[in-house]
Amino acid sequence: MIYLRAWGVPDSYGVGPIQEGERAIMRSFRDLFPGIDPVSTTGLSLGGDRTDQMMPFMQIAGGIAPDVLNVSFGQSQTYISMGLLYPLDEYVEKLAGVKIENGQRLSTKEYLAQLKLGPGWPIIEDRVPQQCWEVMRRLSRDGDGYHIYAFPVGPIVEGLTYDRLLFAEHAHQGIEMRVPRDWEEFMAWAKILTDPAKGKYGLRVSSTAPAYTFLNFLYSAGGDVVHQVQPEDAAYYRRKMNNLQTGDWVCVFDTQEAVEAAYFWARLRFEKVFRDGQFICRGVVRSAEDSSVDLYQYGMQFNFLDDRFLWGAEDQTRGFGPVPAGPTGLQRSGFSSRMVGIFAGLENDPRRRDAAWEYIRFYDGPEARRLRVQKMVQAGLGPFVRRKLLEQFNTDGQYNSIIRQISPDLERTYEIAFAGGVPAPYGKNCQYVLREMLYPLEAIWNSDEIRDAMDAGDETKAKFLISGILERATDRINIKMLGNLPPEMARQQNIISWGVIIVVLVSFTVVLRMVFKAFTPEHHQDLGSWQFRKYWKPYLIAMPALLLIAIWMYWPMFKGSVIAFQDYNVMGDSKWVGTANFSTVLYSSEFWTSLWVSILYAAMFMAFGFCTPIVLAFLLSEVPRGKVLFRTIYYLPAVLSGLVVVIMWKSFYGAEGMINQLLNGPIWLVNLLFDQDVSYFNENWLQNPHWALFFCLLPTVWAGVGPGCLIYLAALKTVPEEIYEAADIDGAGIRHKVFSIAVPTIKILVMINFIGAMIGAIRGSGGFILAMTGGGPYTETGGATEVVGLKLFYTTFGYLQFGVGAAMSWVIGAMLIGFTVFQLKRLSNVEFRTAGA
Repeated sequence: MIYLRAWGVPDSYGVGPIQEGERAIMRSFRDLFPGIDPVSTTGLSLGGDRTDQMMPFMQIAGGIAPDVLNVSFGQSQTYISMGLLYPLDEYVEKLAGVKIENGQRLSTKEYLAQLKLGPGWPIIEDRVPQQCWEVMRRLSRDGDGYHIYAFPVGPIVEGLTYDRLLFAEHAHQGIEMRVPRDWEEFMAWAKILTDPAKGKYGLRVSSTAPAYTFLNFLYSAGGDVVHQVQPEDAAYYRRKMNNLQTGDWVCVFDTQEAVEAAYFWARLRFEKVFRDGQFICRGVVRSAEDSSVDLYQYGMQFNFLDDRFLWGAEDQTRGFGPVPAGPTGLQRSGFSSRMVGIFAGLENDPRRRDAAWEYIRFYDGPEARRLRVQKMVQAGLGPFVRRKLLEQFNTDGQYNSIIRQISPDLERTYEIAFAGGVPAPYGKNCQYVLREMLYPLEAIWNSDEIRDAMDAGDETKAKFLISGILERATDRINIKMLGNLPPEMARQQNIISWGVIIVVLVSFTVVLRMVFKAFTPEHHQDLGSWQFRKYWKPYLIAMPALLLIAIWMYWPMFKGSVIAFQDYNVMGDSKWVGTANFSTVLYSSEFWTSLWVSILYAAMFMAFGFCTPIVLAFLLSEVPRGKVLFRTIYYLPAVLSGLVVVIMWKSFYGAEGMINQLLNGPIWLVNLLFDQDVSYFNENWLQNPHWALFFCLLPTVWAGVGPGCLIYLAALKTVPEEIYEAADIDGAGIRHKVFSIAVPTIKILVMINFIGAMIGAIRGSGGFILAMTGGGPYTETGGATEVVGLKLFYTTFGYLQFGVGAAMSWVIGAMLIGFTVFQLKRLSNVEFRTAGA
């Protein structure tokens, strides 16, 4: 039995015809291939939009790689460049019924001409949209030719959905039961639908990924986000950027078409809405979290249309259609497809590899489509199924009545949408393009100057300001995401990176020498040798510990030093890249943001987590009775499982959690006694960028205060009672006893713990925050709780960028080395004696 870890295996709990159809497909596949059992590729779910991007990488790093991977357009180039996908040429050619010699040397056009000669070409033509070929067939990592690395299992295109009830409510104002035809009609209808006082808005936009909406306007205006350099324009781009070659990708977010789309984007936010001559509000759009419970009504929103899996057809309260036409009459929207590939690690396991292909071939094959259609018809949703699918499986005429019910507009909607579908960006690092577009889009919506220019009717000035924002965004995307640097900047970064590397090496060398000097007794420093002959027994006793430390600490550190100068690949064939990884770290705004978040976290931890146990120890030492009870109460949180602590405190921070209940208690009392209507707190505190970091800290303080308190309490017990008695005789008060007797006694312990706690707070806070928030909530500046340790984890294991992660580790280590030196010098001056001495 082959247990095939595969994308697309449904769970057992989903309800509805779509989920029932998916489970029926799995049952049919297992019946047809009894030796193959597909299982789900579940993994760690992270905060924000990172789960889909990181999960496959983390599974690969953890040795549980999926046999069948989900390959998005944006992620495809990253997978190919890392060598994570196995070429599917032989399987596709077998499906077509042809054998193409040296197919990797042919262009895609020539290769398709050969495939079309096979008897199985109609099957491939039906399953692979034309837009997918340039994405799925790409140049290999080693440059030996072009190969097919992914296979589509369901094309999707962006369309516009509308609320049927809301449209019907405003039919008397000229709104028809269809999508708007162009931008001006879209704006006019959105203004009619918008009424913030009643919780109604013309358009809903995702607050975390507004680019999904904006791309439809950009494409319909004739623009694009990124462009693949062609031979005819290579010279033009090479003058602007460093080492640019034909086939490389550049950002073209600053064209006149992009300015037109961005100006309409600004109109959605700033244009005033009037009702019966009265000003109602500014803008027809509202941003909302994708995963949040939303109580508002939205007339329209952009969503994906699916002509095969039929997702979304279950919601009969919404109609859908193609995107509105742009200023020149274009109706273009984002096109993508669910694609899957075979993990390259199966190269030497043909049996499992063949099983993976059978799964891919079956997943969107005729039997799978028949089962999906059957479940939709049984649920009464037959009229929303594509006509071609119903006709394909109407063998006995059982779907004749349903086919007659299908609206011609439905078919026209799909034809227009798919004909104008623009493939989603699929070049280098294009999985990040939507996140990078967030910054200029937010900047346009937050610009007072653009708003004032539009209020004054100065369209030229507004477009000029927008053009500047887009130009700066284009430069940043080319530098940060695509790595296209001007020659002068590339040289500058290289020089600075070498300078940082030299500083790191010198720092660690100096610290190593200081360690040896600080901990070597003075009478041994003059001897100048290790004196193995004289002290062979102590050396022999220490040898096992030294070997373990060398194997588990210094060997990984040495290996990491090598990896820091490589484009390290888990599949092998790592390449030397010089200082590129250090440049990536030093010029990453996300790294510096995470470092700043770590400093804030460390400062709060020192204020609350470090000082609280000391204060508590002093208080407990003065309690006249019940000391054992209080110590037990304070220590109990430390014995709880970390998972229990996380789950408990996360429930406290929810909308109905304990924090809101405590805050709402006084509000309820004020409203009751003084007949007020003060709003109650309904905040999810871990989703609040201003408070999330503080509330992530509280569970750590709560669980750690008990053990820390006992350590300081034990230290306070070493103070002789005679000293306190003498102080009482001299008339000393509690303040003098604490600061003149107790604090000096435990000062060394406090100093040692202080440095250790500071380093630990900066380096070791990532694990707990990963469980609490995953680094979110995310804003345009980065993750509000993404500390540098979590950033390092995401970079190394979430994106498999081991070289960048190793360079990041050295940079962080160099920054923390000053704390280490201070701690070591303090320790070298401490004399440890027994209590009797």
